This record gives sequence, structure tokens and C-alpha cells, in this order.
Amino acid sequence: MSALEASIGASKGVFTRALANNTDVQAKWLVNLAEKYPKYSSEWLLRGEGEMLKPVLAKDSEETYLTSELEGVTNGEINTLKQLIASQNMTIKSQEKTIMSLERLLSSFEQEIESLRNK
Repeated sequence: MSALEASIGASKGVFTRALANNTDVQAKWLVNLAEKYPKYSSEWLLRGEGEMLKPVLAKDSEETYLTSELEGVTNGEINTLKQLIASQNMTIKSQEKTIMSLERLLSSFEQEIESLRNK
């Protein structure tokens, strides 16, 4: 695991701590992982779903988006941004769960305080 972390510039333990603590990995490390290992499917890397390897495409198939705002932006760059968005969505979902858990804890504390006041 530490070789993988080193290959994307992450400090030792970034992935192992996240796995051990069941916490999220920062989006920048997921983007670095997807960029460092482009032959692997982002869907598989981020969610563990679908095929592990991307289908082999000819280099000539890379297109550019020719709108005035996106002139010169390649499919690879768009895919990297999509991966970042997917990663951010996963982070948001995780944070929503954390917020709900903290709200329940706060409610429990408020009830306990109220019961102590009524004694």
C-alpha cells in the first residue's frame, strides 16, 4: 500500500488509515490515482463497480471540445474533471452521514441536559 501511496505523492498511511478508520480519502489523492493509472476505470477505482480496465482506445480517438469556452479541452481532461466530481460527491455523501450522526448526538445531549434540569 505504501508503494501505491508514494506513486501518487501521498504520505505513507493515507490509504491504510482511511481503510482502517472507515473514512474518506481526500479527492486530490483519488484524482492523482486516476491520473497515474489511466488504464484503470475511474468507476472501478472510486466505487469498485464495473470493469477494472478501461477499453483500449486508439490515440487518434481523443477529441477536443470545440465550443468557445472549452476550446482545446481534451476528453482526458473532461474525464479527470468527471472523476473529481464523482469523488467530491462521495465526500459530500460521507459528510452528510457525519452531520446526521452529530445531529443525533446533539439531540441526545440536549435531552440529557433537559432531564438533568428537571431533577
